[in-house]
Amino acid sequence: MNVIRFKQIDSTSTYARLNAQSLPLPTLITAEYQSAGRGRRGNSFYSPDGTGLYMTLLFEAKKDIPLVTPAAALAVCKSLNEFFGIDAKIKWVNDVFYNEKKICGILSECFSVNGKRFIAVGIGINLTTDGFPDSLPNAGSVGQSCNKTALAETLCRYILEYAENPDDNAVAQEYERQLFIIGRRISFNENGVGYTAVVKGINSQCNLIVELTDKSLKTLSSGEISIIL
Repeated sequence: MNVIRFKQIDSTSTYARLNAQSLPLPTLITAEYQSAGRGRRGNSFYSPDGTGLYMTLLFEAKKDIPLVTPAAALAVCKSLNEFFGIDAKIKWVNDVFYNEKKICGILSECFSVNGKRFIAVGIGINLTTDGFPDSLPNAGSVGQSCNKTALAETLCRYILEYAENPDDNAVAQEYERQLFIIGRRISFNENGVGYTAVVKGINSQCNLIVELTDKSLKTLSSGEISIIL
């Protein structure tokens, strides 16, 4: 696997997209600091110098792997357990939590360049990060440091194993076991309408199944949810 390390960069995921055609695959891109770390739906990912693992894994999309984001979230949970012995959990769809705080965000992107399809999986893990801005009240950290190169390579190994031989049924089952929001009350918006609901589980595509206040069931395939405390 090709590895590119930066001391500072705007975003490892942006670099992956801009250079996908010229990079050997797979390529792991890491940075000690990101000035414009990217999250889902145009959000930024807080990436202060030296306190987290900021990485993007770029590889060729040789087949459809629709559950790459859930598989990456499971890879994070497994790796954190191996390195730190912690039981991290998942908040649908792409956040990893520990002690009820978000410690990791994942951004998976599939794109084509001159007819060749690529997948870039961006992962940011707060290892020893503290002093979060007021705009991130739910952010937290693992609270421990480690060999970040070894952690990144372990994450890549899990993700590439899934990409090579995807078992979506196994991913969906394990993903549901790792969700900590089942049975919790949440709120979300859809087409400008606000809802409150109780999380019942997921389906085989890792879409979220919720029960609305009128007891009807609704399936969410994308979007943002907020936990009601």
